[in-house]
Amino acid sequence: MKELKPRERVERVLRHEPVDRVPLFYRFKHEAKEKLARVYGIEDASTGRAHNPDLELRLGNDIVLYQVGINADFSHRHIEIGETWYNHFGVGYGKSGLQGRNAEEQAEFAKTQEFWGPAKVVPENFPSFHPITSEELLADYTWPDPADPAILDPIDDIIEKYGDDYWIIVDMSSTLIEAAYAHIVGTQNFFLMMFDKPEMIAGVLDGLAEYYMELGRNIIKKGVDMVRVGDDVGAQQAMMISPDQWRELAKPRFKYMFDAWRKERSDIYIKLHSCGDYSPIIGDMVELGVDLSGLMQPTGGNKDQVEIKKKYGDDIAFVGGFDVQNLLPRGQVEDIRKGVHDTIKNLGTGGGYIFSPSHYVLADVPVQNIYAMLEAQRDFSTYGRYPLD
Repeated sequence: MKELKPRERVERVLRHEPVDRVPLFYRFKHEAKEKLARVYGIEDASTGRAHNPDLELRLGNDIVLYQVGINADFSHRHIEIGETWYNHFGVGYGKSGLQGRNAEEQAEFAKTQEFWGPAKVVPENFPSFHPITSEELLADYTWPDPADPAILDPIDDIIEKYGDDYWIIVDMSSTLIEAAYAHIVGTQNFFLMMFDKPEMIAGVLDGLAEYYMELGRNIIKKGVDMVRVGDDVGAQQAMMISPDQWRELAKPRFKYMFDAWRKERSDIYIKLHSCGDYSPIIGDMVELGVDLSGLMQPTGGNKDQVEIKKKYGDDIAFVGGFDVQNLLPRGQVEDIRKGVHDTIKNLGTGGGYIFSPSHYVLADVPVQNIYAMLEAQRDFSTYGRYPLD
């Protein structure tokens, strides 16, 4: 088969049609991206809503992703120690319990970014203020503007610059459950109120569904190829809520959103994401007409990639599956090559698969391990050659 353009390659995969090679999708947190960008002489290593895809495209990405969900800004922006930054939902964010570094520690940390090896793990930004913690606050709450030009206008530039050649995804996750527990309500509050104040939780989820439905319609009008939604509802060995709870709280609201989007444009593609083990609801994704599921962290029920592919592979495409929790940051080169081989063989056989690490590449991944992953992917991802022969 002749070499396909990236956007054609991705669309064929989503349609379960033959392709020349497995499409690629790499994402980096800022520290890891800066480290690798220097190798390629790329000065702009922006992530989050300001994401510059030059490095990822240099590595072979077939996809350009623009992130606009509730978590699009906070995890990628610089927040000073002791500062609280508020997003357009009114959620406040600060440093995690690690408390950050003082000036001398920051100077020492910066040196580790210059070495051929892992960076020290960095303090993350986390929600520290939640705007809806009572029925009264919910009643007085004003949801953000789904027609906000600051969110929507950059899509035009992305499509103009990349749309002819690459598959364009706009990412609106976290969308419902995670947006509520991690950001709007607070994790402890959410899981208690699911039982103590279910009407309030339903009200928050209804507000999120309405906001993201309208935002999604406005995004789809721009001419993007795919919208990405979802929530982190998977833990290491099972789901954080039961599958039945997800079917009660999330599934009908996703259906409401998807129906509205398909009415806006019938050929829009939809990706549904969750971290962790979400294997019990993959069948529900199929029922919702989801086109792409991932990022398939190999944990819990997601470990059995062969069985998942056998059971659902004809009805939905997958992305991800390569371990970033243990293998990529800690594995030897030979282990990483085997992991890439196994993931591509397990999920890529028969098509319908996009290779990706199962989450962001983080600061603690040595550069040589990133290159081991890149080279193994090149060796193993061509259809008609081992292991996809």
